[in-house]
Order: sequence, then C-alpha cells, then structure tokens
Amino acid sequence: MPQRQDRTSSPRTARTARRGTLRVAAAGLTAVAALTLTACGGQDNPLQTSEAKPFHPSAPGVQDSAARAARKLPEKEAGAAGSGARPDGGGAEQASARRDAPGAAGGTDARPAGGTAGHGTPGVRHSACDAAAIRIVAKPLQRPVNHLLLVATNTSGATCDLYYAPKLRFDDAQAPLADLPESRPQAVVTLAPGESGYAGVLTSAADGSGRNGGRRTALSVSLPGRDGKGSVGGSAKVALPGGAVYVDDSAWVTYWQSDADDATAW
Repeated sequence: MPQRQDRTSSPRTARTARRGTLRVAAAGLTAVAALTLTACGGQDNPLQTSEAKPFHPSAPGVQDSAARAARKLPEKEAGAAGSGARPDGGGAEQASARRDAPGAAGGTDARPAGGTAGHGTPGVRHSACDAAAIRIVAKPLQRPVNHLLLVATNTSGATCDLYYAPKLRFDDAQAPLADLPESRPQAVVTLAPGESGYAGVLTSAADGSGRNGGRRTALSVSLPGRDGKGSVGGSAKVALPGGAVYVDDSAWVTYWQSDADDATAW
C-alpha cells in the first residue's frame, strides 16, 4: 500500500507561505512610507517640502534677537546698523557749535562791529576811548577833494576802543555831522598806547550841489561810548587846516577805521 504524502511539505504549501511573508513585508513598507510622508508634511509628493512660513521682522522673537545683537555692538557700530540717518540730522551738535562760536548770539564777543579787531586781542573788550586821553588832528587831503582826515592817537597808558563814528560839530551847529553807514568796519578799532585810528570827512559836495554852505572856523569832536550814545570825556577842540574850511549840508564823516586808506576810500 503506497505511503501517504505530508501536505505541509508540498510545493503549494511553500508558495503560500512565501506569499504571506511578502504581504507582511509590503504592509510594513507601506506603514514606513506613511510615516515618512507624515514627517515630510503629509503631502502627496514626498519630494516636495512644506510651504515656507512668512518672515515678520516685527515678530517678538526677531525684535528680541535684534536688540540683543545691538547691545553687543559698540555705540558707533550700533548706530550705523540702524536706519543710517539721525533723527535730528546732527542739528543738536551744529546748534551747539554755533552757540559756542565767537561773535554768535550768546557768545563772548558782544562788540558792536563784531569780527576781529584791527588792533589788540580779538574778542577782548576794552574801555571806550576817552576824548581827554586821545589826541585828535585834522589833516587836509589833496585826494579825494573837499576831504579832511581825522587822526586819533591814544596818548594814555591803556588800550581803548574807538566805537562807531566820531561826533563832529562845526562852529555852533546844534546837531553833529551825519555819519556814513556804508563805512562801518568789520571790527571795532582798538588802540594800544601810541596807536592811531582814522576817519574821513567830506566837507562839501565836489560838484557844488550842496546847500547852506559857508566858511567854518571851529571844530569840536566827541567820542561815543559802547552803546553809541553820549560822549566819553567830553569834546575835544580840533584846529582846522588853514584856520577854516567850507562846509555845506552834504558833509558827512566815516566810521573809525584802523587804516588811513580805508578812511579816505569813500
């Protein structure tokens, strides 16, 4: 009687077992793939990354990081890393520099004419020149015609300032001679002992257009103070060249100058 074959060892049984093993492996791979897709964003295309999130510079985390980075920089570099332009455009320093500059409003030099003095130390105030301590001489001029040159020499032992224009009166005139505003210098004339200041005087119009002209035999000169008012030391009697000059109502006198050529240039 033939021996009965064991079913468990037949080829069909072996193939069935292999198929079951393959199904289990495929299921495992499917699970792994599903997990991978979930980690990559759960999208259908596993090669595509998830959508980038928008960048917001004002986000709290970004601001905190920028602030921490700025604190680590030196002051100048931190300023350069900012907007690049200062809110006031550097106006505070400029305004401070202007306030501290000599001759500026609120500065140290409040002299009427401003600028650098013709003599002496710039920006230093001295007493107004006193007519009693100044020798004043009137000299005739060939050019320009109908002009005199006043020379004021400091005969005192102290430096003084000549302010504005001298106040001139011929004979018994009630008002001083008009001054010439255009001749105002850039600086007050400062006289050290022995130094001189100058003023030009037009006595009459060269073309004869002046009125109320006449021969004048006396001249008095006074020196204004720092405020341009009054006179310091009274008035000085000044001799006229030849004893007399012709004066009409077109006459004027320049401001004090530190150079004779400046006084006769008008």
